[in-house]
Amino acid sequence: MFKQALKQAAVILLAAVVLGTTVYMIGPAKIEMPAAPPVQEESAPSIEDEAVATISLDEAFERFQKGAALFIDARHGVDYDAGHIQGAINLILDEADAWLPDFLANTDPQTVIVTYCDGELCHLAPDLAEFLFFNGFEHVFYLKNGWTRWSDRGYPVE
Repeated sequence: MFKQALKQAAVILLAAVVLGTTVYMIGPAKIEMPAAPPVQEESAPSIEDEAVATISLDEAFERFQKGAALFIDARHGVDYDAGHIQGAINLILDEADAWLPDFLANTDPQTVIVTYCDGELCHLAPDLAEFLFFNGFEHVFYLKNGWTRWSDRGYPVE
């Protein structure tokens, strides 16, 4: 009994598929494939791309010599006290509640800012650069492995 019902269901299903295909092929209305999304040649840079821009050591030093940038050491106070780029200030992202109001009040949003930390994998400088960007500073860069590269070149330190 079950086998006979299964055979009848298969015959009905096959008949439905054949009938449906025939009606589709003969009928004027066809199902259209959805259009592919348009391909963009180049997308505009995202905010994140602009927020964490890197700066080369040579360009950072050039800006330093011209006095055309504010250098910010993103390392912990102990490391900053042990040595830092001459004239750099120390701002620690985890302590932003303490320094941000004064920094916003006393720093022009058009100021060119270069953040740095130490080590190829150090995230402190790019995180601080992004934080400053999202707090209204439009020209923020970070110097990757900045402290080591700066001091190895013999550039001015304190």
